[in-house]
Amino acid sequence: MRGKSKNSVTSTKPISRWENDIKNSTKISRWILTMLGIWQINRHVSIIRRILADIRVLICYSLIFFLLIPCALHTFFEEKDPHRKVKLFGPVIFYSMGMMKFSFLVARRKNISDCLDHMLVDWKRNSSTEDREIMIANAKISSFIATVCTIFSYSSAIFFRLIIPLTMGKRVTANNITIRPLGSPVYRPLFTAIESPSYEIVFTTQTISALLLYAVTVGACSLAAVFVLHACGQLRIVMCRLDSYVVGAERADDILERRMAEIVELHLRVLNFIRRIERLLNEVCLIEFVASIINICLMLYYMVTEFTKAETIAVIGYCVIVISFTFNIFILCYIGELLNEQVKNVGSTAYMIDWYKLPEKNAKGLILLLAMTNYPCRITAGKMAELSYRSFSGVLKTSMGYFNLLWKIAS
Repeated sequence: MRGKSKNSVTSTKPISRWENDIKNSTKISRWILTMLGIWQINRHVSIIRRILADIRVLICYSLIFFLLIPCALHTFFEEKDPHRKVKLFGPVIFYSMGMMKFSFLVARRKNISDCLDHMLVDWKRNSSTEDREIMIANAKISSFIATVCTIFSYSSAIFFRLIIPLTMGKRVTANNITIRPLGSPVYRPLFTAIESPSYEIVFTTQTISALLLYAVTVGACSLAAVFVLHACGQLRIVMCRLDSYVVGAERADDILERRMAEIVELHLRVLNFIRRIERLLNEVCLIEFVASIINICLMLYYMVTEFTKAETIAVIGYCVIVISFTFNIFILCYIGELLNEQVKNVGSTAYMIDWYKLPEKNAKGLILLLAMTNYPCRITAGKMAELSYRSFSGVLKTSMGYFNLLWKIAS
């Protein structure tokens, strides 16, 4: 018995350091996207896991449609009050954009797996403590961004789905029908949610569906943060290699050539990774841009409208929602700006090293690297707008412009 237990202990495969590092760096994204059936579905995954992931995707679509279709039908065909109709446009647009983001993420599951495999190789390749510290530092930043994004998103979800509906109270229609508050209205020809237990079932299902849509937003933002911050870490490693390139320049040329080959290979690998991120996220970022412009505009309108009615809780709720939408688009623009700066810094580092101490043929090797940094890879929103601080200010300006227009029309 002792020998058997000893063998079982020694046969247990310990988790390597790099496996633990990548699990920690992708923790929030992995939890959320696994729940959505999106995380790392590739040819290496077993058939059972693929089937379970597809089942989760179908369940998610069912919950989203349960929220979207009745609300849209009620808004366009049943609601007659123009002010209430405008107030319902926000949820309909949010649900529609959330479904589109989810669809693009599902369609890009293979791209997500490819990016994760790329990250896995990078973590395995880090050969020095300095490289690992750089990667861990960037992973901590991405985890912090994902955590804050989760807090903001679900704070707005609590206000929008629970606090605001429950504080509205019951209302009685002209036909003497008591309507209890729901997070989203339902289309009565499809089903009603007036009496128990139908009301409780619909309210609970709507809440779960809304939390699912917020999970899509959090998953997309956290995934973008993880991938882009990883690319920034790899670019930082390239800069460290450049800083040490001239050290020992008096040695044999083959050492310098080997160092330059390593730098170029690592730089090209990072650029290829950035292109993969761009292919993966450009549609999602475009949807986020459009959704942010419309939703911020509408939420500001709702907030001002409720302020004129002295509805304090509703004003606070809409204020939290505006902050959440603003933060989400800011995160995307921030990581895009950060990536652009890191790409440019590679060229600056290559120029600022003591390249004049190098032999002529080795110094010429830096020319190609400098030329490549003049055409940096960028993360865009649908290949139409670059993710940057300028884009963020453009989103806010556009939202405020539409808000002013809507307020003038409504008043």
